[in-house]
Parts: sequence; structure tokens; C-alpha cells
Amino acid sequence: MTSRPYVEIPRPYEYSPDRFDVELNFPASSRKRAEQHQRIAWELARIHDVDAHTPYKVNPRWSVYEENWGNGQRHGGPDYRRLEVHGNPRSLARYLTALQRVLTAVERLATRAARAFGSWRRSLLAQFEGHLEYEDPTTLRIRAQDFRSTALTKLTGFLAQGAPDAGHRDPSRPLWEQADTVAAEVWAQAGGVNAWEAPEEEVQEQLRRMLPLQLSVVEAPESREVTPQVPDTVEELLELTGPAEQAPAEHMPAAVPVAAPAPRHIPRRANRNAKSPSRPRRWKGPGASFGRPAPGGARQRTSERDLAAGQPPGQPFVHPKAFQPHDGADRLVAA
Repeated sequence: MTSRPYVEIPRPYEYSPDRFDVELNFPASSRKRAEQHQRIAWELARIHDVDAHTPYKVNPRWSVYEENWGNGQRHGGPDYRRLEVHGNPRSLARYLTALQRVLTAVERLATRAARAFGSWRRSLLAQFEGHLEYEDPTTLRIRAQDFRSTALTKLTGFLAQGAPDAGHRDPSRPLWEQADTVAAEVWAQAGGVNAWEAPEEEVQEQLRRMLPLQLSVVEAPESREVTPQVPDTVEELLELTGPAEQAPAEHMPAAVPVAAPAPRHIPRRANRNAKSPSRPRRWKGPGASFGRPAPGGARQRTSERDLAAGQPPGQPFVHPKAFQPHDGADRLVAA
């Protein structure tokens, strides 16, 4: 079963030139434990020279009535489950590399201090001294939780300042009052925690995760251009190409006769005056057009009349009597 991580580190983003920002999340089950993890991350930020601040969290149940006349709910406050850290890429990468390792190391030392408290509680010395005479199981469980929390806080302070010399326990006092002494003992036994240690491979991996890929910076591979060698003589050309019988025959495509373009069909404009074929056409009087004239019809008759009158075909018809003299009343005058 995989243990839950102490901190969630998303991908940092660049909010200004050469300045990156990341928002850490501490998913501990209890709010107090998450706040302790945030204190460790804050102390480590001071060591690695990066800026950190706690973001503001708005209370969704807030109202003016509840704050002034209700149960006193505030509009919001610091969110101790998050921490915003920003700095230059190199310092932030070293900080993120060391953060998870330092959190894990400090948590293990706090667990060793809690086990030391459990061993003392089960020892005969605690029974003979009478420290547990008025303690019930519920009170001892609460004292053990407070002891571990106090030891974790002391260990967090040892990251930057270092642990003092481990003193000796006082048998006349209960161990829950000597959390700093036990924290110094487990720190000395483990050899301390190096908050500045950051492997270079992991730092480079964080930098690749932070910095976007700059295509203009990536050097393009050198192009290898192959210059064709032109033979000087025909013999060298035949030697390079091989015998003629081995060369593949070139098949020239047969000439395709070019067909004349088909005449473009121009659709005839529909006659808007045409009626449905199911309804008979109605006669509109003399001179009414019933469609296209049949071949040899009116055009042919007009040509015969022009020929009979001595007029060339295609010219407007003029009556022969129009050339005779007339009087003012449009009557013929004898010549």
C-alpha cells in the first residue's frame, strides 16, 4: 500500500521574466498536521532563499448577519493547507527537490520520538514514579499526540539552527514535559537532516519540468548534402550505370489523341408565360403567339411574298402602289 504524500507539487509556471511560482498543497488528514507540514516548507524556503506566503481562503458560509449577530464567522483567513512559493528557476528547483525528502525525514524523526514516549509510558520507571497514576487511556492518547506535535515543531526549528546538545532526561518529571529533550536525542541519533542536500539529477529534472521548450534555442542538426558526381567520360558513365541489357527499358506512353471539346450545352430559358401541359392554351385574339412557328410556316410565306413583289428576301415588304403618285387625300393620281 502506497503511503499518502506529505506535499503535492504541481508544475511551476512563469509569472514574470526569470521568476517562477508554484502553489504547494498539503493533503494531510488533520488540519493541524497539514499546518505543521506547511511550517516545515516555510522554514525550508528561508534556507533556500525563495519567497513564500500563505494564500487567503474565503469562507463560503460567511455573511454579515453571521459575523455580527450570529456565531461570529469571519469572511476568511489564511489557508494553512497551501503555500505559494516563488523565486528564480535554479533556487526553486533546488527547493522543490529537497522539500519532499526533508518532509519525509522530519516525519520519521517525529515518529521515533513518539515511539520513545510509548516506551516510557510502558516502562516500570513511569509506574514507580507515579506519573501515570491519574491518567486514563483517553488522556494518555491526547498527551501522546501533543508530545509528537511538539517534537515535530522542535525538529522543524533544528533545520536552520541545528540541534543543541542532547541533555539527560529528568526522571522526576513526566516525559510529555520533555519533548525538546527527546527531539534532540533522536536528531543526534539520526545524524540530523541536511536541508541543503539536492541531487543534481533531480534538480535538472525539475528544471526541465519548469522551463518551456524553446525551439529557437535548440540547435538544428547539420544537414549532410550529397553532391552528385558527374563522370568525365562516357566510359565512366557506362561503368556507373551498368550494361545496357540490365538497365530497365523505358516505356514511353503512347500518344493519346486529343478529342475535340464537346459543345457546351446552354439550357434554354424557361418560358414564364407557358402554362401547365395539363391545361389547354387559351386563344388571346389575332396576332397571339402560340409558341415557336413550325418550319416552313410564316417565314416561308413571307419569303414567297417578297419574291412575288420583286423584293429581296429578308427586306421589309413595300407595296407596289406605294411608288405611284398620291394626292393629299391619299388617292391615286393618274399619270
